[in-house]
Amino acid sequence: MIRHLPPEALATATPAATRVAHRFVTTCLEVLNGFRPPVQLRQQLDPARSAVLLPELARATARGAPARRRSTRPGLRLRRLRVCEPHPAAIEAAAVLTGVAGRSWALALRLEHRRGNWLCTDLRVL
Repeated sequence: MIRHLPPEALATATPAATRVAHRFVTTCLEVLNGFRPPVQLRQQLDPARSAVLLPELARATARGAPARRRSTRPGLRLRRLRVCEPHPAAIEAAAVLTGVAGRSWALALRLEHRRGNWLCTDLRVL
């Protein structure tokens, strides 16, 4: 079955949506690099989904390299970010992250605009 996107769906996102996605991915990188605990993202997560999303971040954090206490240099860096808007109140993004020794990670997420805030409703770290 072929599903057609609504005419208002954007294959590329508006600059404002791209900034929102970039800001969220940057915060996720701070968590993955050990500069923030995963629980600090709680306000940016959909309350109904935070019980699923926080363990996903914690699992990914544990998979990464141990945090270096004296270094401010991140282990993971954003290499590429692709953002689209399936409809005006939703942003979907895919980020390619590079880590130590050229190891690559991927981060896929969905943000939805609810009551004046952008909340993450889905997050996958691959």
